[in-house]
Amino acid sequence: MLKELTRSLSARLLLLFIVAGAVLLLLVGVVVGKGYSSHLRNTVWPLMVHYVSLMENQVGVPPDYDRAVEITRGTPVAIHAYGPEGDWTTGARLPDRDALVPASAQSSSAFGRYRRYLVRDHDESLVLYSRVGDTDLFFQVAPPRGAYTGGPYNWLVLWSIVGILVLIFFVTRMLFRPIEDIQEGVAVIGSGHLDYRIPRRRDDEFGELADNVNAMADDINKMLEAKRQLLLGISHELRSPLTRSRVHLALMEDSDSRREVEQEIIAMEQMITELLESERLNSRHVSLNREMLRLDELVKDMVAHEFPRRVEIMDLAPVEGQFDAARIKLLLRNLLQNAVRHSIDPERKPTISVAAEPGLACIYVTDSGAGIDADQLPHLTEPFYRADPSRQRKTGGYGLGLYLCKVIVEAHEGKLEITSEAGKGTTMRCAFPQER
Repeated sequence: MLKELTRSLSARLLLLFIVAGAVLLLLVGVVVGKGYSSHLRNTVWPLMVHYVSLMENQVGVPPDYDRAVEITRGTPVAIHAYGPEGDWTTGARLPDRDALVPASAQSSSAFGRYRRYLVRDHDESLVLYSRVGDTDLFFQVAPPRGAYTGGPYNWLVLWSIVGILVLIFFVTRMLFRPIEDIQEGVAVIGSGHLDYRIPRRRDDEFGELADNVNAMADDINKMLEAKRQLLLGISHELRSPLTRSRVHLALMEDSDSRREVEQEIIAMEQMITELLESERLNSRHVSLNREMLRLDELVKDMVAHEFPRRVEIMDLAPVEGQFDAARIKLLLRNLLQNAVRHSIDPERKPTISVAAEPGLACIYVTDSGAGIDADQLPHLTEPFYRADPSRQRKTGGYGLGLYLCKVIVEAHEGKLEITSEAGKGTTMRCAFPQER
């Protein structure tokens, strides 16, 4: 989930808005704070000091309680007196003397001869101290009732910011929704569905991009169709003269030369078939004719009809899946022909088995050949590669069989693995994903 968010363009934009908003609020807070402090120091505090000095002159020496009550009535100023004749206050409650502490930072230019004090648990008040005779006077200027005190306003601001960010998130999601359509469309087209087209939701740059991708899909579809027609044309043009040659051979007298030419023609036809089928399947846009098949029954029928008494069936697990029957038969035919060709121990026939492994349907084909060197195994599925360059076609073929097998397995989203041991033979493992 976190990885998807970090890759999301709308999430990145939202994060950018959050960071930009935080920086903006910080800058505004610093500027407003500096301006407010300057305003207090240069304007408000000097006025309050002047007002307090007038009150001090009217209270008298020693301070008169009744006079203090009269001059503070209707004002946000409370006078607290601590002296030998008693303590009193014009406010609602007389603070404990220990609750009045000197402020850590003093500004003589702002407060003149007065000293600034703080009241514990009431730091928003401005308290100025003066000694009148034997009495300590504290003039406490309280903030007006209903003034900003934080609390609910902080929550209101916080939830407002959250609401604005949520709104920005959904707006950015709406703006970049075409990107999701384009991503989905590219994935569908890339999987081989070239007839799919991305919907154009808006007449903007994203709409133009969707049109460009759709046009690209049209071009790819046309190129693949042209390629398919070319393959069909090549197949027809090459097979027609071969067919005529076989007809002429059938009219000739039986001889070793005739049989050799006939074998050459059969081999040429097989090579053309393998080349065309390999080229047709060697594309991720290939469309297989999948159907639900029992892989074990397909193997059993193939061995019974084409390799009787030449291949031994081992274990056939009941495995069912979506397969292209024609391509799987071609795969089995090539694997078994290769195993029969390279088996040298007459007492050990090539074997075939079907196994159901976790999430996989596997085919194993093992021969009794001489084995293959480990350094040659990775190259066996390359087109026209031969493990023994000196081998002739009668024993080794053209080197297309295993390449075609690999292409067929990978077209079914599977994997072909080859293992071999000197003197014991070679095993071909075709693993197909069973859960689709």
